Amino acid sequence: MGKKLKTRYPRYLKEFECIAGKCKDSCCVGWDVDIDKITFRQYYKVQDKDMKRMFQKNVHNNDNYLSSDVDYGKVKLTSGKRCPFLDEENYCIIYSKLGEEYLSNVCTSFPRIINIVDGCYEMSLDVACPEAARILLLKEEGIEFEEGTETLEKHIVSSDIDTKSKKFNNSPVKYFKEIRDLSIRIIKNRKFDLSQRLYILGEFINTLEKEIKHNYNNVPRFIKGYNVNSVSDSYKKNQLSYIAGMDFFKKMVGFLNVPKEVDSLSFKEYTKQIIVEFKFEEEEDLSKHSELYIKAFEDYTENFINNHSYIFENYLVNFIYNNIFPFSETESMFDGYIMLVIRYSFIRFYLVGKYLHNKYDSKENIVEFIQVFSKVIGHHKTFTVDLLNYIKENELDNIEFAKILLPKLV
Repeated sequence: MGKKLKTRYPRYLKEFECIAGKCKDSCCVGWDVDIDKITFRQYYKVQDKDMKRMFQKNVHNNDNYLSSDVDYGKVKLTSGKRCPFLDEENYCIIYSKLGEEYLSNVCTSFPRIINIVDGCYEMSLDVACPEAARILLLKEEGIEFEEGTETLEKHIVSSDIDTKSKKFNNSPVKYFKEIRDLSIRIIKNRKFDLSQRLYILGEFINTLEKEIKHNYNNVPRFIKGYNVNSVSDSYKKNQLSYIAGMDFFKKMVGFLNVPKEVDSLSFKEYTKQIIVEFKFEEEEDLSKHSELYIKAFEDYTENFINNHSYIFENYLVNFIYNNIFPFSETESMFDGYIMLVIRYSFIRFYLVGKYLHNKYDSKENIVEFIQVFSKVIGHHKTFTVDLLNYIKENELDNIEFAKILLPKLV
């Protein structure tokens, strides 16, 4: 029995329970399966002869492991990147024959995410899991948080931050909790549409970085007094921004190299659809199709994003909370912001293309796509790092580029 730990978590966490074989997009298919050192050694001590043979055949050392608590060993996947310990009905043989205590740290933890902030264990769920996505994204009332105490068994800590550490003196990380809390309040402010909220967040991060450089000691007062109900007059209706945005995402689709780099059959099909509907295979200038793009985005924003804005709000709030925003990419706050905007805009870009193809959409389909997107993009080994490098090399890490990705049309 472990000791009681101080915890903070979204209320939706208590509703989650793995649905195992009923899951439409199993976490045991398409991903590497990592085994921690303790579990790895357990496998070679089992008394069940059939299971012992299976472990000897399918579990091996990982010579390049990064953490003994995570990837000390690996499972040899079958064709289709399927875990060999899944039965025909997609239930885990290890769990059914030996019990939960024989699952690795990774298998026990996912889709739970744990970060430690000033000694508090912050728990949440990853929307890359279909059941987690369904539960948290469909909360019309939004995401709220609670505190308590929990006893944790097997788990993985993604990040451990002590904001009071001397190493963060004169660093914005010292005020991480205050920055993140205000960022969440901005995204939850339903007085504005989603693009406006993201733009206000960018203005906050942008001016905060300037404040940190010029008057670091004033940062707590600056955050406390920041007006989350203001939006700059420079944020206006701009149809031409969509053409520039389409050009950027056309590059990103090519950059992702879906046919070769992505395993998800669903995401591959979605990508084929958007290439056809956005006429990306044609050699002409994208501006030739500007009316198509503008009408499609206007229609989709009015009929789906505005009507189901809570889904996207919940995605953003959940991401900010469990990815240590705005330090989700680097110690540069604006890096975290611009990549958040790109993720949201990339999701919207795909959804509009799917809408053109299917001529309809629904909240269930939106949730399903966000889950697939998060599994592909969020767990891709290099894409987000390479994308951020591209952004910085091309000097797109600025508020003006954010405006291009967040044009106000409706």
